[in-house]
Amino acid sequence: MLSDELLFKDDVILTWMRDRFLQDLVLGRKQKSLNVKESLSRLNLNPYFTYPALALLEPISPCAEEHEKLLHMEKIRDYLQQQTASGSVVFIDDKNRIGLLFSWVSKVFLEDIQHLLSAQFSLPVNIGVGKPCSQLCDVNQSYKQASRALQNKFYNGTGKIIYYSELPRYAALGDYPADKEALLLDALKAADSPSEIEEAVDVFYNTLLEQGPIDIKAVYELTARLLIGTEKKLLASSNLVTAYEKIEVMSIVKMQTLQEIKAYVGRFLLGLKDVMAPDQKESHRSIIKKTIHHMKQDCQVVSLQSAAQKVYMTPTYLSLLFKLNTGKTFIDHLTEIRIDKAKELLGSTHYKNYEVAEQVGYQDPRYFSQIFKKKVGLSPTQYRESVGQ
Repeated sequence: MLSDELLFKDDVILTWMRDRFLQDLVLGRKQKSLNVKESLSRLNLNPYFTYPALALLEPISPCAEEHEKLLHMEKIRDYLQQQTASGSVVFIDDKNRIGLLFSWVSKVFLEDIQHLLSAQFSLPVNIGVGKPCSQLCDVNQSYKQASRALQNKFYNGTGKIIYYSELPRYAALGDYPADKEALLLDALKAADSPSEIEEAVDVFYNTLLEQGPIDIKAVYELTARLLIGTEKKLLASSNLVTAYEKIEVMSIVKMQTLQEIKAYVGRFLLGLKDVMAPDQKESHRSIIKKTIHHMKQDCQVVSLQSAAQKVYMTPTYLSLLFKLNTGKTFIDHLTEIRIDKAKELLGSTHYKNYEVAEQVGYQDPRYFSQIFKKKVGLSPTQYRESVGQ
């Protein structure tokens, strides 16, 4: 068995062991009888803290992929470990956030850390801070509080230091504010500019929060209900059929601040009003034409989201335009394009069926065969044989 001295010569292994130990510690997976100070010393970490506390740092990472995000967090952790005082311990928790174990008496240095990270990585940094503990073995409570504080960036906004001890109590939402939705709908119909719609959205949410912040989950649910309900009512008044996509509801939940949600609702309502405007038909036809061209060019990787970005619309608006102007959904159009491309490849190349599937955007060959047979009436193999390939 390798000795600690030999094992710890490998910085990668030592860093991994530190992260793993601290993750277990803050998640309460370490036994109370464990000598935490001794374990920290063996990992070459400071074991002495004056009222230990936990802070969670969440730099707004530009990386979309989870693996890239982790690599980015590791760079930040290594940088912080060099910059912070020797008495603090930096690690990555199980949710790929930067954890900071420190003495409460030195909490003022959190502002310095925030400025350091912002300057070094050009990113805003959210910091949630738990309450101090009397002993290290109870630091998991401070960790839970720091995580809760970090969630309150929803109201505080990004780039803030949020202390658990300063969190407000959440007010109860009560019944869905149908009266406030009606007022917003009236304001939308009367609005002559984007700024008026934005102001109406502000009024809607501000009146909801008059008694204080409400549970964040309730805000997500209320917003989804608002968008779906408003769309249905507006379209029903125009004798149109809804084309709301569930993916849009999920995208709301991914928004991290109330400001993001308000901006999204404003864009949604503006786009919905624009879609319904009678003098926009020619513009809409042009958008559909551009989108279909993009779908044909990139049928292998295109999605509703990527296509919407190309024409500067949200996925919901684009989906709605397709339904209203062509009678078919975006997915129906994309499927037709992919099947036509597959027929062309089957009839003019020697690609295997699974290769054809990949070329037109289907990673599952079985699913591709099912869709192809449903649309064409023949399996890919039968179709190839029918055209003499």
